[in-house]
Amino acid sequence: MMILQVDDVKFSYDGKRNVFEHVSFSVEKGEVFCILGPNGSGKSTLLRCIDALLTLDGGNVYLNGKTLASISRKKIATDIGFLPQLHVSTFPFSVLEVAVMGRSPHLGLADSPSPKDYALAESNLKLLGLDHLADKPYTKISGGERQLALIAMVLTQQPRILLLDEPTSHLDFGNQVRMLEIIKNLSQKGLSIILTTHFPDHAFHLSSTVAMMNKGSFIASGTAENVITEANLKTIYGIDVKVACFDSSKICVPVKK
Repeated sequence: MMILQVDDVKFSYDGKRNVFEHVSFSVEKGEVFCILGPNGSGKSTLLRCIDALLTLDGGNVYLNGKTLASISRKKIATDIGFLPQLHVSTFPFSVLEVAVMGRSPHLGLADSPSPKDYALAESNLKLLGLDHLADKPYTKISGGERQLALIAMVLTQQPRILLLDEPTSHLDFGNQVRMLEIIKNLSQKGLSIILTTHFPDHAFHLSSTVAMMNKGSFIASGTAENVITEANLKTIYGIDVKVACFDSSKICVPVKK
C-alpha cells in the first residue's frame, strides 16, 4: 500500500538555481527508502519539502493520495515525523520532557501531556536505552545521547512516516548498529521511513530501497544490490570504491591509488 508519493518535484531558494529537480519516487507502508549522496546534493532540502517545511516550486508530494497543500499543518505533523540533522537547545529540559514533546501535534493549545503521554515517552526512552537519563538535562548529555533523545521524541509523536536526516551521524559505532536495528524493527511494524546517509553499508544492512542523489537529481534508484555499485559510488563521490562481500554482508571500502 503506497502511503507517500513524490511526483516530479523541484525546489529553489532564490528562484534561479534549483537545489533539486525532476525527483520522483514512492514509499509503501513499512518500506525503508534510503537516499545516498554527497554534501550539497539536495538530500536535506528534499526532506524539508516532504515535511512541508519548505514550499515546492514544482511537482507535488501526495500523502495518502492528497497533496500536502490540501492538508492542514496539524494533520501533516501527526502523520509525518521529521528528525533534522542538527538540533541545538538552550533550555535545560529534561530528556523525558524532550521525548514527551513529540505529543504536541496531538494536543490542543491549552492541553498538557497526560500520564499516558508520559508513559509512551518513557517506553521510547527505554527502547533507545536512555531511560536512565530521563531526569537529566538535555543540554548536559552527549551529542549522541541527544540524537537518541530526539529520536525518542519523534517516535512518541507516533507518525506513519518517519523522515531521518543522517540519523547515525553523531553516534558511535555501537549505537550506529543499534540505530539501524531500531529502524529495521520500526519498518517491520509498519512505519514507513525515508532516511539520508553517507554510509552505503547502512543501506545494505537495512535491505532498503535506495536512491543515489547527485547535483540535485536521482541518478539511480532500486534495490541496494542493484544501485550501490562501484561505478555509481565513484560517480557521486568521485573516488574509487570496492564493494565486497564479507561474512554474507556487503561492505564498501575506499580504494587507495
